[in-house]
Order: sequence, then structure tokens, then C-alpha cells
Amino acid sequence: MGSPLTEKYYPQFTMILVMVRNTIFLLLGIMLGIRLTDFIGYLKLWRSNDLRASEKAALLKYPVASEEHLATWLEREVRILCLVLTMPSSHATKAALVNRTWGARCNKLIFLSSRTDPHLNILQVNISESRKNLYAKVRTGMAYVHEHHLNEYDWFLKADDDTYIAMENLRLFLYPYDPESSVYFGCRFKAYISQGYMSGGGGYVLSRDALRRLNLFALNSSTICKLKGEAEDVQIGHCLQHVGVVAGDTRDSQGHHRFLPVSPFTVFPIIQTDSWLENYFFHKPNRSDCCSASAISFHYVKDFEFAFFEFFLYYLRVFGLHRTPRALPSRLGFRQMNERLQHWSHQVTDNKG
Repeated sequence: MGSPLTEKYYPQFTMILVMVRNTIFLLLGIMLGIRLTDFIGYLKLWRSNDLRASEKAALLKYPVASEEHLATWLEREVRILCLVLTMPSSHATKAALVNRTWGARCNKLIFLSSRTDPHLNILQVNISESRKNLYAKVRTGMAYVHEHHLNEYDWFLKADDDTYIAMENLRLFLYPYDPESSVYFGCRFKAYISQGYMSGGGGYVLSRDALRRLNLFALNSSTICKLKGEAEDVQIGHCLQHVGVVAGDTRDSQGHHRFLPVSPFTVFPIIQTDSWLENYFFHKPNRSDCCSASAISFHYVKDFEFAFFEFFLYYLRVFGLHRTPRALPSRLGFRQMNERLQHWSHQVTDNKG
């Protein structure tokens, strides 16, 4: 028999043990429940992410997603601000044509002019309209979009009001490239600068980082970037090269040019042997095949040609014409992008004419 003391306190001791045991089980149950909930949540998240990845893959693969759907998706994915040079005498003609054709396909369209217009989104610049002032005009426009729109868009296109741009082809071309890379694209000319420069009339497009470098380092230094002097496109090319912005290669895989500083009617059926154009290209063109099937820009476009391009590019469909299915190109990773920039920066002109 136990002692009277043991018999007195045994029921209370047993009750305490039962309470401790129940408390431990309760805590273990709570911990297990939390872990189980986390695991179930993880499974749901994994499945959700997997579904999103599948949906994205379905969107980006043809023919599950049509090219029209891909183009619409690219409009949100590759955001382009278009800066177009014009003048008061062209507001109702050339600028109006840009405004209702390719300019309407920009994510944002801004015209640069010395006078405002209720029918156009114009940034008024206090600069007289003349060819020698184009550089100052572009500097003003670049400074404005850097201050007000740098983080809203990925790429910044400069064009003239007699330039025509196939915006869908431009977005498709730009899609693989990181807008935070120091690069700009256009019709690459060979003169004046070691890496060449982009034709102003053919249009050129700066990455976000190129615009940042141009404004923070180049335009703030009269040593790096002259206040006046050379032609607009040559001077911008000088400024960009001095701050480490690489001139990219815009030719297609067959070496055909995508940016053209002339009207297509000028180079069809062949580029003439006495044409100034043949000697200006950084990369020697094929005289019998002027431009790429994925061409992006043309310059010196006459007013009636805007409607011509709109009809044949966006309206006319040839019955039975087979279009090869394709998906979007892969985006370049950091290492791949850096290798591409290194390759472009070491290119040497092969056009010795």
C-alpha cells in the first residue's frame, strides 16, 4: 500500500499529467495543421503558376495564338514612345497622316514643333524651324521624355514626319533585347564615327538605358556632346558612343536591311550603282535585294504613300497565300545580351565604297 501522502496527491498528479499530455497534443496538432495548410497552399500556388506558365506558353506559340494576338500582346510587352519631328506647315498634312496611321500604333506619340495644334499631341519647342536646328530640337525632346516618361516605356523612337514605321515589326525585332541594355537601333551609316551612327530620317530607337545615359552624362557635358554643330543624327551618334551606347545591327538573318532611309520606290527593283545610299551603309547592301521581309522603316514617304502602305500592309489579304507559322523569338539573358553587345561594338564596316 502507498503512503497516505501518495494516496492524497495521486489524483491531482494524474490530472496534471493528462493536462500536459493534452496540451502537447494540441500544440502538435496546431503545428501539423499549419504545416499541412502551408503544403496545400504551396500545391495550389504551384498549380496556379503552372497554369499561368501554360497559358503564357499557349499564347506565345503559333498556331494556338494567332499572329494578331501575339501583336496585341507585344503592344503591352514592348512599350514604345514615338517622338516625331514636324513643323507648323506640316501639321495638317504629314503630321496628321502619321497621327492616324503608324503613329496611332505607338504606345505614346509626341510631336515636336514650334507651335501647338489642337489636333496633335505636340511638345512645343522654342526653336526656329530649320534644318540646322534639328539637333537642338531632338535634344529638347529627348530631355523631355527622359524627365517625364523614362520609366513608363521601354524604347524611345525618334522619326521624321515623312517616315513610315511598321510598328508591329519594330516590336517583334525589339522583343528579345533588354531595354536596360545600352544599345540603340536604326539604319546604320558608316561615316564620321567608329561604330557608325543611325540615320535620322530612317528613324532610330533608344533603349531606356541609352536614353538615361544620353541625358544624364552626354547632354549635360559640352565636351562629350556639343551644343551645336553637326547634323542631328551624326551628333546624337557621337553623344551615344561617348557614353558607351552600342550601335546595334538591325539586319535580318540573310543580311537584308530592316531600316531604310529612303522610300521603297527608290530602291526597287535594285539599288542604283550611282546611289548615295549604297556608299553610306555600314554593312554593304545586296543591290538586287534592298530590304528585309520584316522591314521596319522607310523615309521620304510622300503623302499619298501613307494611304498606299496602310492599304497593302493592313487591309489587302491575298487568298490562299501561305504564311509560315512562327512563335516569338526567345528573350536574351544577361550573358547573351552582353555577348551580343560585345559583338556589335567590335563590328567593322565591310562597305569600302
